[in-house]
Amino acid sequence: MNHDDLRYGNLKHMQTAWSETTPGVVHASWSGHLTACGRPVIEAKPVYESHPRDITCAECGATAVFDLHTAREHAKAITEKYEASGLLTSGETFRLREDAIKAIAPQAFKRRRAGDSWNAISSNFLMSTGAATGTDGTSIFVGKIGMAVIEGLSASELKEKY
Repeated sequence: MNHDDLRYGNLKHMQTAWSETTPGVVHASWSGHLTACGRPVIEAKPVYESHPRDITCAECGATAVFDLHTAREHAKAITEKYEASGLLTSGETFRLREDAIKAIAPQAFKRRRAGDSWNAISSNFLMSTGAATGTDGTSIFVGKIGMAVIEGLSASELKEKY
């Protein structure tokens, strides 16, 4: 998943692209060499012909239409106190946040494109992870991180139709 936060909000430099490794799937690229999901590009449309609505790769789509940095910051607000108290290391909290983004952002892209509301996406996340019904600390922690990521994605979503 994208770690280069300069990509989002810079859609005027985005190219829709294709990779040999995923025939028939349309990706996003900002370099023309690699897709946002890290696959090698074999062909890319010119920037002026590229639009997020053409992207079919959920990971590339999430990178294009959400500010993943905002999602990271929302999740970081949850994990900071666990890190400060010594319950988790810096590396562990980083991996938790990145894993949450990697799992949630592509699904949110697909669900938003299908017309689902953020409320439906949040409810689905809570039910599918057991965070809605779990009473143990781990379920609650996972739910908090996931909901923070979803809030960050919602707050930073591309405002135009995709």
